[in-house]
Amino acid sequence: MNEHAIALQALMQKDALTPKEVKEGVIACFFSINRDFVKRRLGEVPAKDVDAALDALITDVFNEHQIDPENPSLPLLKKAELVLEEQAGFEAEPDLLVMHKEVIQTLFSRARK
Repeated sequence: MNEHAIALQALMQKDALTPKEVKEGVIACFFSINRDFVKRRLGEVPAKDVDAALDALITDVFNEHQIDPENPSLPLLKKAELVLEEQAGFEAEPDLLVMHKEVIQTLFSRARK
């Protein structure tokens, strides 16, 4: 299990999440699913290379949607997540997309308002 999956697992065990924890969970979910996605599509690729490309994408999308790193707006985070999901291309692997959507839905459902 990679570091992103471990972080995500810890967050998924909580009943309530702060907006910052939801953001961290969204990021961890993308990294975890993306590693599996890339492995299926391209074979073994160094994790640092896979993560670097995704990190740049997340940074760009979060900046475009003005996601505050410390106190993110949940509505803006939801919009950014949808953009990231579309750009990541997970629909090419339907089972990964379903798993990703379930985790994201759970994270947002546990957000403290």
